[in-house]
Amino acid sequence: MRFVVLLFSLGSIVGYAKAVAGLGGYFFEKGRPDLIALGILFGTLSAGIALFLWKRYLVDAGAAENPTEER
Repeated sequence: MRFVVLLFSLGSIVGYAKAVAGLGGYFFEKGRPDLIALGILFGTLSAGIALFLWKRYLVDAGAAENPTEER
């Protein structure tokens, strides 16, 4: 699970880097608004999935570490 979260985290970095690359193209008069939009979309989606999976992993790990006590 941690490896999958790592891959999605790296995917968010790649997505945002693509958005910055599309924005940086305007310095050379070759800007790409489609690349900016797709980079932001992919980066945000990938980061959201990574956060969701990490939160689920922490709940599972916490439950395994501290089993409920019967009274």
